[in-house]
Amino acid sequence: MKFVIENLSKNSGRLGYLVQQDTGKQFKTPLLLQTTKGGSIPYLSREVFDHVSKDCHVLQMSLATMDHMKEALMLFKGGLSGFVGFKDYPTVLTIRDPCETMPNGSNDKDIVPLFTRRGKEILSPEKYIELVETFKPDIYQGLNDADTNFDSAKKRIQKSVDRTEIFMRFCYEQHSKSEILKKSCLFVPIAGGYNTFNRSQSIKDARANGGDLCGGYIFEGFHNYGLSASEVTSEQLLPIMTHCLKELQADSKPIMLPGAYTPLLVLELIKMGVDMFDSSYAYCAAVNFKALSFSWEEKEFNVNDTPFIDITDDCLREDFTPLLKDCLCLACQKHNRAYIHHLYKTSELLGPILLMIHNLHHLMQFFKKIHESIAADSLDNLIQLIKYQGGDKVVEYRVTANTKVISKAGLGKGFVESKS
Repeated sequence: MKFVIENLSKNSGRLGYLVQQDTGKQFKTPLLLQTTKGGSIPYLSREVFDHVSKDCHVLQMSLATMDHMKEALMLFKGGLSGFVGFKDYPTVLTIRDPCETMPNGSNDKDIVPLFTRRGKEILSPEKYIELVETFKPDIYQGLNDADTNFDSAKKRIQKSVDRTEIFMRFCYEQHSKSEILKKSCLFVPIAGGYNTFNRSQSIKDARANGGDLCGGYIFEGFHNYGLSASEVTSEQLLPIMTHCLKELQADSKPIMLPGAYTPLLVLELIKMGVDMFDSSYAYCAAVNFKALSFSWEEKEFNVNDTPFIDITDDCLREDFTPLLKDCLCLACQKHNRAYIHHLYKTSELLGPILLMIHNLHHLMQFFKKIHESIAADSLDNLIQLIKYQGGDKVVEYRVTANTKVISKAGLGKGFVESKS
C-alpha cells in the first residue's frame, strides 16, 4: 500500500489516500477500517453489509479471531479477502481484537499472549511471521508488547518497549528476507504507554532499525481494547500523542490508532495528524444496545439531541419513529424505535443486527463529513459541535435481567445518556 498526502492543514489535520498497488484502488484518509471478527463484519453477512455500503473498504483482520484459519488459508489460492468473501478488499492484519477487552499480564520474555475464543495462545516471533506469511495481508503490524494503559507502572512500560524492540528486530530481519512479506506493508509499533521518554525511545528505535522497511506506524498501549478505549480522555491521550507526532512530523507515513475511541477523541486525533481508525466503536455501541445519533449538521442541530439512543429505555415502547430522522440506513428506513426496543426485550438476534447496520452507516457518513471539513479547513467547527452534544460525561451502564455486561463504563467519556 502506498500513502499519498493530498492536503495538509495546520488546523484540520491532513487529507490523503492509500493506494492498493495490485488494483490501483484509492482509499481516502482519514480512513475508517472495517473491523471484522473471524473475517466477517460482526453480525452482518456479506449480503447485508452490501446494504450498508456498496463501496470497497479496507478490512481490519485480527489474529485473535483468525489464527485458527491458518491451515485452511494455506490450501486456499484466492487470497485473504477472497477467503472471507470480500474479494479484492485490502486487508490490515492486527494482533488483537479491538472489540474485546484484553486481560493484563501473561507476559513472558520471548512471547506475546494471544487471547482467543479458545483461551490464551502463545505467539512467538517465529510463529507470528509464519502466520503473516500465510495470511498475506496488504498491511500488517509488527509484533509488540501492548500490555500497558494509563495506570501501568514505569517498570511495566519500560519492559513493553524493550520487548517490542527485540520482537521488531526479528520482524525487520524476516521482512527484508521474505519475498512474501515484501509484498505487504509493515506498520511499525510505537510502544511506551503514557510516558514521553519511553515513546521517544520506541520512535528512535523504529527510525534507526526500521528505515525503508517501515510503511507506517501503529500506536498501541493506551488501553486494553474493548470499551476501555472509550474511557481514554483527551487530557490523557492528546499530550502524549502531541509529543510523538512532533517527533514523527518529518515522516510522511500513515499513522494508525486502533480501538473504540469516542467520536470526539477521534476528531481531536485527526486534527493532530492521525490517519487510520477502526469501526470497533460501532460494534461496542451495538452490543451495549446503543444507536449512534450524534449530529454533525449545524442546520439540523438541536440542543435536545443526544449522541446516542439507549434502546433499553422503556420510553421507546410506543415510539414509532426511526432511530434517526432522515437516516438512510436500512434499519431506519424499514424499522422504528419501538420495534428495535421490542427485539431487545425479547432477546432477538435481529436487534444487534439492526443496531450494527445503523451504527456502521452512521460512522461511515461521519467520516465523509470529516473529509469535507478538512478540505474546507473547518474541522474545529465539527469538534465544537460534537463536544457540545457530549461534553465529558460518563454513561453509567444500565444493567438489566437480559443484558450482557461488557463494561459498566457505558460508551465512555464524551457521551450522555438519552432521556427521550
